[in-house]
Amino acid sequence: MERPTTVLQIALYHPNQDKGIFEDIPHHLEHDTTQLIIGRGQNAHLKFRLPGISRHHISLEPYLEKGNVCLTFCLKILSRNSIVWVNGLTLKYLEQVPLTAVSKVIFSGVQMVIHVEGGASKEKFACCIHFSCTPLIYRAKAEETDEFEAIQEDPEPPQETRELN
Repeated sequence: MERPTTVLQIALYHPNQDKGIFEDIPHHLEHDTTQLIIGRGQNAHLKFRLPGISRHHISLEPYLEKGNVCLTFCLKILSRNSIVWVNGLTLKYLEQVPLTAVSKVIFSGVQMVIHVEGGASKEKFACCIHFSCTPLIYRAKAEETDEFEAIQEDPEPPQETRELN
């Protein structure tokens, strides 16, 4: 049986989350098929309390591909002053990229992993937000941007991962 509504499972991590930066973010959110704004502005749907995040930082934009019954999403950069890393790509202002089944996103020190679980509803989607106490994304040094280097350095990957390289 197909799920009635598309669900975005969003996991969030920031090294300073204990300072209340995720305090205004709900654990569950239902949204129509307009863009979902992520930022620190009053009208952002996922509102962060971080000074390095623009009022409208990024958006998740649902759309229907021809012949597909499930919503598909792209991530669009709305901040003029920030670089956003998505699945190995570095994006700047007004650039966008389609989300995959699992997408890894880093912006202003926030690590976000988005799992898209398809559903038949074309009128709305839901977000289930989880907060992680440990980093979600490990990147090789060659992939780091200037913005990423300014935040806390990634811890070493687990021992078994290093031995495989």
